[in-house]
Amino acid sequence: MANMIYNEKDFIKALEQSFKMYKSHGARSTAKLKPIHKFIAETLAKIFGKDFELHFMGDDSKEIAVAGKYYPKYIDITISENKKPVFCLGIKFVTSNYKQNANNYFENMMGETANIQATQIPYAHLIILRHETPYYKKNETELPSKIEIVNDKDIAKYLKLMYDQPQAHRPNFLGIQLINVNEKTGKVAITDLEKSFSKETSKFLKTKLSLSNFFSEIETYKDYLKIKK
Repeated sequence: MANMIYNEKDFIKALEQSFKMYKSHGARSTAKLKPIHKFIAETLAKIFGKDFELHFMGDDSKEIAVAGKYYPKYIDITISENKKPVFCLGIKFVTSNYKQNANNYFENMMGETANIQATQIPYAHLIILRHETPYYKKNETELPSKIEIVNDKDIAKYLKLMYDQPQAHRPNFLGIQLINVNEKTGKVAITDLEKSFSKETSKFLKTKLSLSNFFSEIETYKDYLKIKK
């Protein structure tokens, strides 16, 4: 599905910048997130326009805490209108050790989503996974112990969630992008889904969960806000 707002080449550049920051500042540093957050925020700005305000981790902006139903939560990117949050987006870029944390990522995503969407604010999630993910044992920093492959089983829980009936813990919008990263050069390439996953999973990732569709659905929601007025 084509989308004139989402630019894949610019997205890849942002990922390469983020990976470079990850390598130079380490996994715990928030520096690796800034290029991606900036790209997503700029894409959302094209969708929402000047009548809305963006809050995100950047050089001239910062995240804000949104009052959820159960607790206030600092959101990666928040769109507000007249100082009232109308849309929230969380971003996860997993650079290593995905499988040991996969269920925690999933459960945390659902918890964050329910906390915000229970207040009638739509929550979107963008997840970036390395198809070949290095696994580091504790205290290892240079060479990974092994390379883990993200497979159909890892994606299955997301398929089940998005096929489920709409409810507070299911994100209104979900995008998943699989990438390959050259550790030496830092170059990023989009994973060939048809060669890496089953026909069903590949189709779902290329359509419903694609970034092009992700931003198209957000654009449709923004148009709904205008109609609602």
